[in-house]
Amino acid sequence: MSFKERYDIFGGVTVSASDLGPDQKRLEVFSTIISESLNKWRKANVQGVWFQIEINDSHIIPLMVEHGFQFHHAQPNYLVMTKWLPATPSTLPRYAHTLIGVGGLVVDSEDRVLLMKEKRGHYLGWKLPGGASDPGENIFETASREVLEETGVRATGRAIICFRQAGVSQFKSVGDIFFICLMDVIDGEIKSCPKETADCKWFTRSEIDVLPKSEFLEIQKEILRRYDKWKSAGRLGCHISISQFSGKNYNMFFID
Repeated sequence: MSFKERYDIFGGVTVSASDLGPDQKRLEVFSTIISESLNKWRKANVQGVWFQIEINDSHIIPLMVEHGFQFHHAQPNYLVMTKWLPATPSTLPRYAHTLIGVGGLVVDSEDRVLLMKEKRGHYLGWKLPGGASDPGENIFETASREVLEETGVRATGRAIICFRQAGVSQFKSVGDIFFICLMDVIDGEIKSCPKETADCKWFTRSEIDVLPKSEFLEIQKEILRRYDKWKSAGRLGCHISISQFSGKNYNMFFID
C-alpha cells in the first residue's frame, strides 16, 4: 500500500497519511516511505508536495519536519504540511489570510436604524449589529444571520454601502475586510441575545444625532451619510447578482 497521489495542473501532488495502513505509519517504516516518495517525486519533476495529516496521525509531524516539510494550515481535525522540491523559491500559494466580517445597516419603514451594544469588547457604545462570516456564506447571508443572532430582527440584504479593509486582525498575519450591508426588515421585533447583546433598540435619526461621540463613532455617522447619498440617488447601488462561469454559480456584486 502507498500514497494515493493526486496531481494538479501546477505540477504539485497531494497525499495523505490516511492513505497508509497502521503498520506503515510506525515511525521507522514511515521514514523510509516518505524518503522514497520524495526521491520519486523529485525524479518526476514534481514541484510541491501537499501532505495532509489527520489528528490521529499527529505522531508523524516531527518526522515530517525533519524531512523539510513546513506547516501550511490547520483545521480542528487535520493539518496540511508542504514541501517545495525545486531549488528555486517556493511558489506554493499561501493559505487564506483575510477574515470577512459583515455589519447590517437595518433601516425600517419609519427610517429608524437598528443599533446594539455588545456585552464585551474594545468598544461598548452603540453600533451596527454584525460579525464574522461563516464558511460557505455569502455577504448578505452573514449579515442576516448576525443581525438575527444579536438582535432577533429578521432582515435581508439589499446593497453594500461600503467596506473597511484592515491589514491586521485578532490573528497574526491575518487581515480583515468588513462590509456594511443595507438591509430590509422582514420582522422588526427585537429579541436580543442575552449572551452577546447588552442593549438593542431602534433609533430615529434625530436620536442618533444627539448621541455623544463616545457612544456613536464618527465612522458610523459617515456610514449613515453614505446611506443618505445612496437613497437620494435612487439607484440600486452595489447589489448581488448570480452569474455562471465554467458551470459554477458565483455571487457577483455590481455597482449601479
